[in-house]
Order: sequence, then structure tokens, then C-alpha cells
Amino acid sequence: MIRTTVVGSWPPEDRFRGALAHYLRGTLTAGDHEQLLCDVAEVAIQQQKACGLDEYTGGETSADSFILHFPKYLTGIEPTANTDAWDGRGDYRIVGVLDAPAGLGLAAAFRREKRIDPALAKVTIPGPSEIMMMIGPADRRRAAWPRAIELIRREIAACIDAGAQDVQLDLPHVAMGVADGWWSGDPEETIRAIFHGITGVRRSVHFCYGDFQAKTWTQNRHFQPLLSLIQQLGGVVDRTVDRVVLEFSLPEQWAQRSLLGQIPASMEVAVGIVDVKSPVVESVDELVVKIRELLTYVPAARLLICPSCGFGRRNAELAMGKAMAMVQAVQRVNEGL
Repeated sequence: MIRTTVVGSWPPEDRFRGALAHYLRGTLTAGDHEQLLCDVAEVAIQQQKACGLDEYTGGETSADSFILHFPKYLTGIEPTANTDAWDGRGDYRIVGVLDAPAGLGLAAAFRREKRIDPALAKVTIPGPSEIMMMIGPADRRRAAWPRAIELIRREIAACIDAGAQDVQLDLPHVAMGVADGWWSGDPEETIRAIFHGITGVRRSVHFCYGDFQAKTWTQNRHFQPLLSLIQQLGGVVDRTVDRVVLEFSLPEQWAQRSLLGQIPASMEVAVGIVDVKSPVVESVDELVVKIRELLTYVPAARLLICPSCGFGRRNAELAMGKAMAMVQAVQRVNEGL
């Protein structure tokens, strides 16, 4: 049977947004913010389950716009004078050895969410480029990548200790850089370094072309540039990734859907045909047509249907509408199988 999943983030209810803004600015007490984060995550989990999703997450509800909260967890950096950067969040420079003495916050969030729902299994973790995006200068940031990879691996280990069974690495910067040709270095080497020695859990990677202000941030929006990297990661001899989670809502990507048939059979494929950047809820009928088309290239046992990216930058009403349409479409197709 085809399954449904989410990429990661889920929007908080509007009633929580003011308090969350205070939390992200550090103006809530520890006791107050812990209760707030529990309340927000509990609602996010309940909403995802109410949609009928086969897989759900804690919603990344303690995150600030996906990745803009990481500097507060890091040492070896300090704020610059540019306090207007990143919508008033400021940017940072490296002044010492990068570290995260209390972790990156992801394992702590997963433990909190696991207490809310013991069945929770999936955790999402950004890559080194995403975690260090607000830190400069560029040459020192890039030189600190090996250390950032160590911190990510430490966080993954803590999540697995807490019961995570699916560890998803979120790499939009890799996908955008590979698509537009500006990525420096070997992305396969980075992914292999992060997942090295990690077994007994599903190792997933999410590739998308950006969701900033509901816009795609690549010039090349085809799927083809990513295919070679995916094939390398799913190699029969040295498989590093068990599942690839793809944005696939752009017309250019959908036009190349036959290439999905060239993804190694060792990999599950989550295809993001539900467009999180569109304010329109897809009809069940149009999703059914697309899912049946996907079965031409990926067998049902390896196929999952998902949104193109996280829902977290939208609103809960839109997220639930799109998720329910996706679930109903998959159910209809499964009935035919």
C-alpha cells in the first residue's frame, strides 16, 4: 500500500504565535516556555493524526522559520554589529571552536514530543549549511563544517537514544546548489559523513528548491540535476540513504517524473506532489490522477505521498486541508490496489 508522510514542520495555531515570538526572543521563563512548547506540539500532533497521515512529526514547533534559531544553541560565535540582519535577528561571526554544549535543541524537542505521543518516530535535522547559515565570514563558516557535522551526528545519536526510528536530514541548500550549479564540494561525501555508522533506523534525506516567502529560489527547477546524487546515495554496495523525500510540485519537476523510475530500488521514494507554496487546496481527483501516474515509475510498496516541503510557514487550516486531500487521494488509490 502507498503511505502518506509529512516533510517535517507543521504550523502552530494562531493563538500560540504571540507567545512563541516571546519564546524565540528569550523573554519567557524556562517554566513558561516549556509548558508553551508542550501545548503547541500537542496540538500539532493531534492535527496531523486527525488528518489520517500514516507518518507525522512533532511539527518543529519550537523552531524559528525552520533554521533561524540555531545560533542561540552554539558557542564559539558572537553577534556582529549587524543587528538588522535576518529581520532583526542579527548575524554572527566565528570567534572560537564551534560547540553546542546543550545540544542543538532538536533532541530536546523530540524528547518533549515523545512524552506527548510515545508513537512518534520521525525526527528532522537540518544539514551543516542550514545550521550555520547566519554565521560568517563565509570562509571560516565553510572551514567549520566538519565540526558542524560532528554536532549534527551528536544530535542524531541523542534522537535515536530517545526513540527516533526515522532520521530525516533536511538539505534544501544542497538541492538548490546542485540544481543551479553553485554548490562547492561533494554533497555525497557530506551526507555519508553525517550518516556514517548510523544503522538500525531509517536514514532519510529531503531535497527541495526552497520555500522562502512561498517562492522557489532556484533558476533550474528540473528534477534531473539531483538524480545522480540520489543514485550514489542509494547504491547497492554502499547505501547511505534509505528514503529520499522530494519536492515534486513544480511543473518542471513533474515533467521529468519518469526519472523517478531510475532511483535505486533499495530506496523508498516520498514524492511531494502537494504544493505547500500554493494557497489552493488540491482536489482529491487531481491528486488521484498524479498518484496513479507515479505508480508507473515507483511501485506502491516503495512509494509515499507527501507535501513538497514543511507546512510550518503556512497556517493550520491550509495545512490540514492539503493533508486531508492527500490522505483521501491515497486511500482511493489504495482501494484500487
